[in-house]
Amino acid sequence: MSIDRTTFPSIILNLFENAVKYSPENSIITLSLKKQNDTVVLSVTDEGIGVPEQDKKNIFEKFYRVGSEETRKTKGTGLGLYIAKHLAEQHNGNILVKANVPKGSVFEVTFIN
Repeated sequence: MSIDRTTFPSIILNLFENAVKYSPENSIITLSLKKQNDTVVLSVTDEGIGVPEQDKKNIFEKFYRVGSEETRKTKGTGLGLYIAKHLAEQHNGNILVKANVPKGSVFEVTFIN
């Protein structure tokens, strides 16, 4: 797998910052990198509020934020996950979000080697 050393860290940083922003203080955030056959999987797992099922298809869109301005407790531009997805695709990757049972999210980026 060939990576761009300038942009690749931004994938990890955006996913990590997102996990920190939406997780309670002193909760666990796990970053992992695994090789599975011809793929490399980067995972960021948190114990935060999770992503509602109806929002999962939209969270990687430019400027999209879950909730409304009146109910949001976190600040942001709605660009972090969009950037992570864009950069993952530039590295021949795919990104998705899954529920972290019992609470939180797992953001998984799969790169084909």
